[in-house]
Formats: sequence, C-alpha cells, structure tokens
Amino acid sequence: MPSQVSLACLPFQRKRPMGADESRALLGASVRGMDVQQLSSDLRDAPPWTLLHQCTLEKWKEGHAAAAGFKETILTCDGVLHKECSPSFCIKRQGIINLHKSSNFFSFRKRSKFTKLAEHFEYNHIPAQLSSIQNFHVKSVVCYQGNLVVLHLVRNTSSQFGLIDLSVNKFLGIFGQNELEINNDSVRGELSPDNTKCLIKLPYLTWRNRRSPRKYILEVYDLTPKKFTQINRIDLQCQDSHFCFDPRFNCSRIAITNYEKGSRNSLSLVQMNTWDVVAVNPCVDDTRPDMYPNLKELLYSPDGSLIIGVTMETVCFCEEKRPRRSYRPIHCAIFVFSADTTDTLHCVRYQQYACGQHLCPVNYLPVFSTCRSRVAVVMNVPDLPSVTYVDVYKLPVTANLQSLCRTVICQTFTEEEIKNLLLPPKLIQFLNFAPQYN
Repeated sequence: MPSQVSLACLPFQRKRPMGADESRALLGASVRGMDVQQLSSDLRDAPPWTLLHQCTLEKWKEGHAAAAGFKETILTCDGVLHKECSPSFCIKRQGIINLHKSSNFFSFRKRSKFTKLAEHFEYNHIPAQLSSIQNFHVKSVVCYQGNLVVLHLVRNTSSQFGLIDLSVNKFLGIFGQNELEINNDSVRGELSPDNTKCLIKLPYLTWRNRRSPRKYILEVYDLTPKKFTQINRIDLQCQDSHFCFDPRFNCSRIAITNYEKGSRNSLSLVQMNTWDVVAVNPCVDDTRPDMYPNLKELLYSPDGSLIIGVTMETVCFCEEKRPRRSYRPIHCAIFVFSADTTDTLHCVRYQQYACGQHLCPVNYLPVFSTCRSRVAVVMNVPDLPSVTYVDVYKLPVTANLQSLCRTVICQTFTEEEIKNLLLPPKLIQFLNFAPQYN
C-alpha cells in the first residue's frame, strides 16, 4: 500500500538551504535509499528551504509522494495548451477521460477550432439548449477552484463566460458579455477563496483595434446566485500582469504584477475594496529588467504566508524531432516572496526539459503537501535527460502558535480524520486553511 512505503530521505548533515544545483551530487544516494525510515523529528525541525527528499518520478508515483505527505502524484502532462489543457485546468490531473478526436459529436464545428477540452465540457456540462439552439461553444477553461469552473464561451463571434458547479453537474449562468471574440491566450481569471468573486483580465477590444489591442482591463464579477454582475473595472497599466487572491482573505486582497504605472518588474499587494497598494516589490526578478515573457505563474502558498512566482526561459523545442540529449534543458526559477511585505525571501533555480509556451503548466508548477509545510518541484539533470526527478523542500512556517499547531495536526491526521475531530467548526475551518479575514 502507498501509505506503508517509507520515505527515502537525504542524510540530514547539511544545516543550510540547498538549491537544485547543489543537491545533484547527493542524487544517487537519495534515489537508491529505499530502506530509510519515515521523516524523523530532526527533519521536521530542519531550517526552511532544506532539501528533504529527492527521487525519480516513478518512485514518486509508487509511494514516495504519500510517504512525504503529498496527495498529488501527477506532476507531468503531455497535453497541449488550449487544446487538451488550459493554463488553469489539466485534464490529466482532473481525471477527465476525453472523447476520441474522430468522434461524431460536434461534427458541425470547424476542425481548426476542435479541442479535447472544449469537447468534454460541451458534451458533459453545457445544456443542449445553449450549445445547439443558442449556438454557444466552449473555447477554454479560464479558472477553477474546488467544484466551480469558469468557462470561456463564444456565441456568434462574441466572447462570454459561464459558471459550472461540478459537484452537482449544473450550469449556473453566463456573465461578462463582450462585443468580439477574444483569443484564449489573452484571457486570465481567478476565483476568490470564498467563490463569491471572479477576477478576469482581458484586452479591451473594438472593431478598430481588434487585431492589436492597445490596453488591457481587469473586470470584477459578483458570482452570488442570481446576480452575476460586473461590480468594477480597472484599466491595467501593462498588458502583462499575473494576479492571484490571498487565501487568508475572503475576496479583498490580491497580489498582482506590474500594477503601478511604468513598472515592468514589480509585485504589488492590492486591497480590492479601494484598489490601494498595500506593499510593492519594485524588482521581482533581479536577473533581468523585465519579468515578461519569462514569468509563467503567480500563486500563493495554501496558508497565504508566501507568494511564489515561476519563471522559465522562452525556448521551445516542441517541433524538433531530436532526442532530449541533443539540446539543452530550459533554465527555471521559483521566486518566493513574503505575502505581507512582498520582500524576496528565497529563490530555487533548476533545469527542466519542458516547454513553457505550449505544454500544460502542470509540468513546471510546484505542488504542496497536505500539511502545507513542504513543496515539491519537478526537475531534470542535464547529464540524465531521460529521467525526471522530484525535489521536496521544507517551507517556512509562520512563527505563531496557531500556525505551528496546525502544521503538526495536519502532519498527524489525514484530511478526512481532521473533518471528524471533535473540535468547533471554526477550528476545523482553520485546519482546512479556510479564509480567516473578510
């Protein structure tokens, strides 16, 4: 059983954080160490960003993930962006069984616009009245959280957005009608932690500038049942912006890049009720003057104490037929910032044989353990291109009694056991990392 497999740990002699490059010499011993005991109390007390574990992707799936406290075992995906997967939705990780390309469903649609992702949602979740009578078609998944999915819909060359509740397989409604059809790579969205607000970035299109939009906007929608209304719209100073909601707040604070005028390499914390800047980091990536197009994702740690930015080189080898050993891997980096001050705290640099432009983001996004005190990153070693490895790092934990107790409890009990603990509902919500502030 996976839960009975012991974790192969690196020897705990190193007392300072290690990057992926430093750990390469210890790789062989870690992968071979199958008889090492479970994480000891010494490793639990390790300093932040210590490399706790390193194994092959195959060993990760066979039980190392469960032994390290991770539920997610799918860390790679061959899906093509905006075809099999979207920037926020992986069909492989979600366990979606796709219809075959030669299926007769939706045969009226042009083959140039045919996608597996769209086919799945149109066939399984979109009401027949919308898809056949009102001529609505799915372009992509904008964002999802829990059981809620926001879809990019098109009707008669006009983009709109739809909301689906997967728990009851119900289409909840349509919002955000636009005059023209918008490209998938120009749309980005996020659902608030309490699922009451949706933040969508898109180009401001008119018939004159539909080929080259001059500005981008940020729209805020109220997803309260029977409302689905736009409550605010902000003109962005830069078309290249990533954003994410702070999980500690219901829907009132976001982290956003290049929010202030003239900035090309900044990270800001913004209060959404007033759109005031709480804190700003003017230099996110100190290796280049502009973070784009290298920044691929911006996300919070589950407890909301850290902001993580993932950067990759823009090199693409998708169309090349050479074996991996014939070309160099792509340089990647994970920048870590304080969620309260945006100060840069740490950076993990590594290399990977993956394309950040056309492949599913699952290939380069970090995953968190169930206790949220560890993070796993997929990497490759240049001299071993055919093998994919997983590095597990220790995350810093907020130095207060509540957070420390939550970490220990989440390391001791499973998520199902936590739900059944004889504790007040608010404590159960806290242990499940629910938002704490309005």
